[in-house]
Amino acid sequence: MKLLSAFSEKKQSMKRKLFGYMFLLAVLLLVLVFAGLLLIGQFTGIKQKTYETLEFQADVFERQIDAHIDGLAVMGIQLSSDATTAIENYLADSRIAFSDLNNSEKNVSGVQEALFDILKHKLMETDCSGAFIVLDASVNTSVENAAQSRTGLYLQHSSLDSSDNGILLYRGLSDLGKKHGVMPHRKWRLEFSTDLFPNYAQLIKGSELPLQCSYRISDVFTLTGTSERAVLFTLPIIGDDGAIYGLCGFEISESYFKHVFSQPNNLDHVVFAVNSGSDGIKNAADSFSCGIANGYYLAPKGEFTTSSFGNGLTLFEGNSTSYIGVTKQIKLCKDDCDFSISVLIPKQDYNSWSANNTVRIILLMLLLVTATVGCCFYFSRRFLLPIKRGLEQIKHKEYGGYSNVTEIDDLFAFLAEQDRIAEAHFVEMESQKATMQSTLDQMTNEKNEAEQNAARLAYSRKNEVDPYDYEQFLMGVKTLTSMERTVFEYYLAGKSVKQIVELAGIKESTVRFHNRNIYSKLGVNSLKQLLLYAAIMKQDEEGGDIK
Repeated sequence: MKLLSAFSEKKQSMKRKLFGYMFLLAVLLLVLVFAGLLLIGQFTGIKQKTYETLEFQADVFERQIDAHIDGLAVMGIQLSSDATTAIENYLADSRIAFSDLNNSEKNVSGVQEALFDILKHKLMETDCSGAFIVLDASVNTSVENAAQSRTGLYLQHSSLDSSDNGILLYRGLSDLGKKHGVMPHRKWRLEFSTDLFPNYAQLIKGSELPLQCSYRISDVFTLTGTSERAVLFTLPIIGDDGAIYGLCGFEISESYFKHVFSQPNNLDHVVFAVNSGSDGIKNAADSFSCGIANGYYLAPKGEFTTSSFGNGLTLFEGNSTSYIGVTKQIKLCKDDCDFSISVLIPKQDYNSWSANNTVRIILLMLLLVTATVGCCFYFSRRFLLPIKRGLEQIKHKEYGGYSNVTEIDDLFAFLAEQDRIAEAHFVEMESQKATMQSTLDQMTNEKNEAEQNAARLAYSRKNEVDPYDYEQFLMGVKTLTSMERTVFEYYLAGKSVKQIVELAGIKESTVRFHNRNIYSKLGVNSLKQLLLYAAIMKQDEEGGDIK
């Protein structure tokens, strides 16, 4: 307001003032527009927009993972239950105990035969890359590392094709596999090593929980003899009497994860990662990642340090590549095992978005300012043009034209009427001046005549005045004090006592006191006599002759 007041008070041309007011109004409107757009989120910062985009993608990713795990849990419970039934039926039909599977190829073969079709069908029905059943027994307990050796079946899809023709036998009896049309994996082994299962001992102890609460998800590991990384979804196989027969579950390989969980997205490069722990991706080796559907992504490699990037975003800094992303903690199992998902974009992509956003905002601002200045200049010029023309007409007193501006045309009419009135008034004044001059001349003549008459009267009265008294009067005048002389002069000027009080600034009693002194010194008895002597004195001083 101070700026506006200073601008309005400063002497400026009408054009500059109007341009200034219009520019200020335009700026105010722009500020209000920007404020409104900010309120509705049109100019949300790049960080906030990035966060909202990645958070939305994280929610979608989380829902997809949750749905997939729920599906695995349902199929896993069925697999565990069917495997338990098949094992117990075989043990009952063979009249053997579960422990009799140890060191018995016949019994191991019989149990695997009973389980093979069950496992194969579950592999075909489940969204996974492999399925397995591990029995807590070994064909030969006397060999080296027998304590870590377990019999069982492990079937894998040879490719992302889930047909019967694409199934391989990773663990189990090779002859049994060939019998069912399943060829051995190039890294086939007869039995499992418990090293294949991260935390095997802990997984096998899940029988104290209900089956629907017993499933676990392993950490990321590399399958023995291959370069393929995977995670295992496991459930215990528990007999009716609570005996633990082993583990069963499904495999999610890294290639399968990338194929299934790739997200439809408009972003150029985005990484979706899942790993154990609640802090997000710290080491790429401990996580699974995927990118966008029908595209590629820059897979994280190595270790990362994390720090806050603001607005809910996290900065993941690696040795070769840095990412900006969000992390959400999720719970995939019924126990206290925590997982987290991360949705990341390369930091260079974020920097590019930020730079482009800044450039767009700057260009938009420049465009708006340029348009504002141009509009203000155009409209102020267009608005003031008829006014300037009108002022030129006023300067030259040309009131007959039309400016096409109602107010200016009204001004022309008003000024023309004022000129007419002024001219009439001037004529009247000239007439009055002539009349007054005539009256003044007459009054001057009358005044001169009156002065002559007064002089004649004073001269004639002088002959009637006692010369001795008049002489005393003249001597008395010389003896008057300054204040008495002042009062005397006021009387000669025709002033009354009240007027003398006001003019001299003295009291009425003081005036009367001076009156007595004046009368005494001048030898007169009345104001009439004083004025008569004064007139004669003036006549003598002027030395005029009376005609």
